[in-house]
Amino acid sequence: MISQAMIFSAGFGKRMLPLTKNTPKPLIEINNKSLLKNNIEKLIESKFKNIVVNAYHHSEKIINETKMFKSVKVIVEAERLETGGGLLNAINEKYFRENTPIVLLNGDIFWYDKKYKSIDKIISLWNPHKMDMLLCLKRKEDFFGYNGNGDFDLQSDKFSSSKLEIKKNPLYAYTGLQIIKQDIIKDIKKNCFSLKEQILKSLEKKKLFGYIDENQWFHIGTVEDLKKFKENYCE
Repeated sequence: MISQAMIFSAGFGKRMLPLTKNTPKPLIEINNKSLLKNNIEKLIESKFKNIVVNAYHHSEKIINETKMFKSVKVIVEAERLETGGGLLNAINEKYFRENTPIVLLNGDIFWYDKKYKSIDKIISLWNPHKMDMLLCLKRKEDFFGYNGNGDFDLQSDKFSSSKLEIKKNPLYAYTGLQIIKQDIIKDIKKNCFSLKEQILKSLEKKKLFGYIDENQWFHIGTVEDLKKFKENYCE
């Protein structure tokens, strides 16, 4: 059973200015609760015992937001490390059990668990014999607030999870929830790097998998996205 996770919360949230000038983006509130607290509570509901949160921008506010949770540890980074560097730093500092997979969440993601618990779902699909990384995906048109070109396609839509590939106009977007094997990054020597590098390497090795989540996901990247969400989707 996977019971350790990391929530990436060290970004500046520049696209959300001026809201993020004095507040980390994961502390923006939706339904009277911060995005970060919402994600921590989802992990705790799924029986996670070890939750690591990295912080940089206004780190003291991240610490204050999480101090009520006994299962949460905050790493304050001295410099920006990006997602890969942040995860590697936590691994090197022994925040995780060795040789065990880790659930990763972007600190600013939000979704409603209506069909099932998305964290439980991705864990149920994890296969360490085939996978280095397993990504939670949504169709672009079903992903509120997403305006990108897409990230991946599934090699087959006949299975609950599938190897991923990249075509000219990908149908699916990455939500910000995934599972990763520690050993694919633990020997990297540089400090600052994005997990996108490991995603592409896993793709080349045919060990990058994904699944289409059935819950409602929200990409709240701008102040306008937040306004539209509060007008139409608040509960």
